[in-house]
Amino acid sequence: MMVVMKLVTVTLLSYWFCTAALANTSFDPAETPEAHFKELRQIILQLEDQAPISIEEKKRIDIARANTLLAKSAEGSKVNLNLQGQSVYEDRPNQSYYGREHFFGSLTVRQPLFHWGALKAQSKIALLQQSTVKNNFTHLLSELKSKARDSYLDLIVLNNQVELGKANLNSSKENFKKVEKRNKHGLSSDLIVRDANIQLLQQKIILEDLNRSLITARNKFAQLTGWSDPLKFQEVNNSFMSLQLDHDFGKSIPLLISGHSSKSAKQIEVRINAEEQNLVIAQSGLRPKVNLVGAFFQDQVPLANNETSFVRNNYLVGLEVNWALWDSSKSKAEKLKALASKRRLELNLERESRSFRLELENMRDQLKSIAKQVNMARELVILAEKKLSISKIEMESNRITISQFMDAQISLDQSKINRLQSICQYIKIRNRYQTFIISDYE
Repeated sequence: MMVVMKLVTVTLLSYWFCTAALANTSFDPAETPEAHFKELRQIILQLEDQAPISIEEKKRIDIARANTLLAKSAEGSKVNLNLQGQSVYEDRPNQSYYGREHFFGSLTVRQPLFHWGALKAQSKIALLQQSTVKNNFTHLLSELKSKARDSYLDLIVLNNQVELGKANLNSSKENFKKVEKRNKHGLSSDLIVRDANIQLLQQKIILEDLNRSLITARNKFAQLTGWSDPLKFQEVNNSFMSLQLDHDFGKSIPLLISGHSSKSAKQIEVRINAEEQNLVIAQSGLRPKVNLVGAFFQDQVPLANNETSFVRNNYLVGLEVNWALWDSSKSKAEKLKALASKRRLELNLERESRSFRLELENMRDQLKSIAKQVNMARELVILAEKKLSISKIEMESNRITISQFMDAQISLDQSKINRLQSICQYIKIRNRYQTFIISDYE
């Protein structure tokens, strides 16, 4: 009775602590990167067939399917055919040397009748393992898509940094030419020329470093996804820029309600079921197993004169009982192991449910914080643009140096990158949140 009460308690707790779903499971599609980049949508669609890790892990499903067939075969009939041929030569006293041939044949059928549920339990375990492998592959594919999205967003940031670096380099070149020209006419000093040249070299170094980082990131992305075509980062109707400028991220933060459990919790539940079947197998260890046996065999029986023989057909139908009477506490140990493992998994399920809810709450808090950060980053871009406009006028009036003007330009570029990074970070966490909640999120 106490065992039943514990099981009921664990079941109820697992429902109480299954956590955190969306009040409505619909997310704003504008907050998915593939809504703005068609090539990313194509990359995600082909991940299952082209990603190296996906192709490799698919084979696990075939292995699990074979293991299921192997376990089920133990419940089925076994048919064995045996054929023998013998040539016998006898040297008898006071008789001529005598030789003859013997031919034997047998067909045996064995069908398990009653094994106390052990064979069915083995089949159930194999089916549970096959289901787990399939779910793991689905989860792997979901994680792979999430990583592809995150990596693509990182590439977008790097690509923007490269484009801004190229623009700054061109600006530095133009400024250097202007300073050189003014210096020839005595309108600027050699110090200002050297300062402009330093700015130009610094921009070249920065751009070279960014290009190297972008190439490395592209290679890693291709290795992850199996995508071999060059990435273009072409937006759909400039929609991603509109997202950076106008989208209200704060309004789409999801609400939490109870009702859904994590993928890890579902896997633990499957393992609990498997341990229940292991318990059935352990309990059957010292119990008699009954099989139905049928056989047909044919042999040759010599006649009384020992000179000829006749063929005899034999038919056999009966029951076979195998009973292990003592196994040195092996079955007892297996039973204790199954019970302990099952209880440990039940406790693990409770902890996982609490951890899952805490994880979702943390991600939701991060979304709220980053949504505010995006708004502040947008304000910073506006202020940096105003500063650059003023700096340009001041530089043309010789009130500030080229270096000060470039600092204003770099400050604007960095503020744009910060805005983009904040938005990408929001999308990454939102993507992870949705992956946690919706198991079939594509």
